[in-house]
Amino acid sequence: MYRSFLIKFVFIFFSIVTGLSLFADSKVDWMNEEEKAKKLFKEEKYDEAIIVFREIVLSSENEKLKQEIYFWLAKAYMNSEKYKLAETNLEYYLSNYKNSGLNYPEAFYQKGRLLFLQEMYQEAIEQLNTFTKLFPNDPLVSNAYYWIGESLYALGQFEDSIYIFNLVINKYPNSNKKEASYYKLRLIEHKKSELVLQNLLKWSYEQYISSLNQFKVKEKSLQQAIDMYQQNGTISKESKDKIDKLLEENQNLTDKVINLEKQLKELTSGDGESYNDKLRQLQLKDELLSKKEEVLMILEESLREKEKTP
Repeated sequence: MYRSFLIKFVFIFFSIVTGLSLFADSKVDWMNEEEKAKKLFKEEKYDEAIIVFREIVLSSENEKLKQEIYFWLAKAYMNSEKYKLAETNLEYYLSNYKNSGLNYPEAFYQKGRLLFLQEMYQEAIEQLNTFTKLFPNDPLVSNAYYWIGESLYALGQFEDSIYIFNLVINKYPNSNKKEASYYKLRLIEHKKSELVLQNLLKWSYEQYISSLNQFKVKEKSLQQAIDMYQQNGTISKESKDKIDKLLEENQNLTDKVINLEKQLKELTSGDGESYNDKLRQLQLKDELLSKKEEVLMILEESLREKEKTP
């Protein structure tokens, strides 16, 4: 009798366990869990959504349901900035469900966006370009072009990024990336202007340094010549007056340059005022060098006149 009771007990126990298991894995139950997780995802509660998604993957035996959860897990991890985990789930989905994945095209697109978030810009461009070719009618094509433009911008390829952002604006006027593309175009124009000014300053300064090095030799000769003329008194009064006037102007310009250089050392920002100050500094330096050149020309004329004297 005891044996009969034991058999019945075991049978009832396994029936209950099996029944619970079947109930836990029922289609309706896990589909509800899926909806719960997607709702959390939509509410931007990504960490909570990940917990539910992972439970579905670990506990459900519904393979059709589970395969799409890998896709949603990847998106949730991306939005949580857990890029390596996102990459693992996304690669698993792309590798195993190419023919059956309901979200396969978007997963392909999301891989490109994930590469961008990982600062792998060239790889992102290649992935997203492939996406636009494989799925030309997909609603995310305009978004793909936008992220291509962002990648080009990040690489400093401004002309190419301008072309792409204009493509988004003109070819996809209803795209949710249209306004963002306009913004990036304005940003690029500002950036280009800034780079042009920086290059101009750099070029001007390099030109100044080059000219200064040339004039250092002439300046030395100038001073020697002035000293010689002052000692010998062989320079005409007219030439001497011109030289004295120019030397005074040179000194005034030199003082201005010194003051400007002192001010520039205190400037820490790269705004328009500092650029204008730098340009003014370069103009004064050019003017100073021009005055020195003028003095040299006067001296050279005086020397030629002296050479003519028998």
